[in-house]
Amino acid sequence: KRGLATVEKIAANAVMAGCKPEYMPLLIACVQAVGDPRFNLDALQTSTHNTSPLPVVNGPVRDAIDLNRGYNYTGSRWRSTATIGRALRLIMANIGGTPGSINIHTQGHIARYEHCIAENEEENPWEPLHVERGYAPETSAVTVFPACPAAMIDENGGSQTAKDLLKTIALSIPYVGNRNTNGEGQPLLILCPQHARLLANGGYSKAEVKRFIWERGRLRFGDIPRGNLASFSTKNLKLYADVDPDFGIPIADKPEDIVIVVMGGKGTHSLSVQTRLACENITVPIARKDGSPWRIRP
Repeated sequence: KRGLATVEKIAANAVMAGCKPEYMPLLIACVQAVGDPRFNLDALQTSTHNTSPLPVVNGPVRDAIDLNRGYNYTGSRWRSTATIGRALRLIMANIGGTPGSINIHTQGHIARYEHCIAENEEENPWEPLHVERGYAPETSAVTVFPACPAAMIDENGGSQTAKDLLKTIALSIPYVGNRNTNGEGQPLLILCPQHARLLANGGYSKAEVKRFIWERGRLRFGDIPRGNLASFSTKNLKLYADVDPDFGIPIADKPEDIVIVVMGGKGTHSLSVQTRLACENITVPIARKDGSPWRIRP
């Protein structure tokens, strides 16, 4: 019904979800992100694809409202993480949805019930996502992804070198059913702290990790069933029309389209998240009541 998400309506849904008042600046920023035309919320709301908005939070607001970014960060037993994600879902249904309609996702996605996570900046050997996007470290921001269910990358501590780990990660991401393997989208890689440290200690910058994955994480064109090419965009159908069967299809148009964040506790398990095509992830600064960016004040 394309309703107008006023602060009053956002607050009403936040109360129903169990949010505390101090969660409102983050929740408003999430609504601004999914309302950005580039995010293409219509595609998520009306598709059979099992996708959901995934907010990733950066900056000091993580501590201010006690967002989990360590063990079990996607789990439900953490009030801020659970209720903010739930409130966003209620807003999408009650303000933006159609009365009496049902969700038409083929299987659905548990993340549509509650989905809000925070980057573990303290265990990140590189710059965090919001700094990579041009914000000051002391500014808080949220990046919302049009995310599909995550796939675990489990090398069980077997990688002894950074390059071995990179090979494992790169080969774990591309497969025929991954929509990002047609060379579009902005795939998300969620590294556990242990994996991130091994890569950084091996001399790899975040940009170099992205390039390695983009170059090595490819799907052989000849292995793609011809009928599956229907999922390719018109642009890429023309681009790959005459390529050799051994040509490798990348998981993104360019290395910079791959997004890397660091989250979680101890352990050697990372996650790969494919994202919906024709949608972009959007970063929005979190603002205070007076409209100023939420940041550490001197």
